Amino acid sequence: MAGEEKTEKATPKKRKDTRKKGEVLQSKEVAVAVFVVGIFAFLAIFGNYMFQMLLNFMEQSMSSIDKTGNTVEFAMSVFWKVAIICICTVGPILAVGVVLSVLPVIVQTKGLFSMEAMKPKFSRLNPFTGIKRLFSMQALVGLVKGLIEIIVVVAILYFQVMDRINEFKKLIDTDVIKIVAYISETAMSLIVTIFVMLVFVAAADYVFQWWSFEKKLKMSKQEVKDEYKQLEGDPQIKGKIKRKQQEMAQQRMMQEVPSADVVVRNPTHYAVALKYDRKTAYRAPVVVAKGTDALALRIVAVAQEHNVYITENRPLARGLYEAVDIGQEIPREFYTAVAEVLAMVYEEQHKRL
Repeated sequence: MAGEEKTEKATPKKRKDTRKKGEVLQSKEVAVAVFVVGIFAFLAIFGNYMFQMLLNFMEQSMSSIDKTGNTVEFAMSVFWKVAIICICTVGPILAVGVVLSVLPVIVQTKGLFSMEAMKPKFSRLNPFTGIKRLFSMQALVGLVKGLIEIIVVVAILYFQVMDRINEFKKLIDTDVIKIVAYISETAMSLIVTIFVMLVFVAAADYVFQWWSFEKKLKMSKQEVKDEYKQLEGDPQIKGKIKRKQQEMAQQRMMQEVPSADVVVRNPTHYAVALKYDRKTAYRAPVVVAKGTDALALRIVAVAQEHNVYITENRPLARGLYEAVDIGQEIPREFYTAVAEVLAMVYEEQHKRL
């Protein structure tokens, strides 16, 4: 039913098919948190070194202005120095930024690359679909999440400033070095607090995205059944095939009954047809057919029709049926009993001659 409630967890096939379409669990907030924290961590480690490089460059440039006599040569020298400084300072930041932008996506999608999402879909041009997407649960959660982030950041800034407002007033009579140190300490405290907030938001968003993704993947009981039919085949069709195979096997078995030397029965429930040919590779009699109830009666009927010797031996018939498969030699424990039966068969055949 189209409106059937989806209560079942997604099957491995459903997950695999969804992944092929490019739909995977991922959180943008996690990517943002990794990027921001990573960039600031990089600057915290290497920022002083890069700042020192810029400072040295500025000092060298200023000191060499009066020493050069060739303006063109000086300009080219400054150009190349600026290029090298930019590569040494801005380059690593850009490289780290690219890595931090790509890495969270690769980790969350497990390296997925799908062209499915890039295929043109005319449904995306449908304005009603766009409006529906704007007012979806996902969009609402995104809006609420964005508002919470703004409120939290503003609240952090407000409380940090209000907490230090009296200390700011005391900085008026303080030297510049202490002012810079205090501002740096305050900025670092704000940054760490914002980092904690970003990590918390990223964790909460990842949990929500996981819940939303799992809910989207859920299947109805009918969908699970239909998928099972696709993978394993329709049980009814499989049953018909199995019955057909059994009928064919029985037909082949019944064709072997006329060539048997003896049929051992019990007297209506079990029937086992035995064949012993010394000219073949078999060292002992072979079970060429066996059956119970109706099939046993068919075996007996075919045997009677083709003048195959039939004898009643309840323990032997049941024992052979349970212990030996069709086409196999009888085990050693049946040698004596079967030999006695075959002796009667050969004696009967000799009498007929």
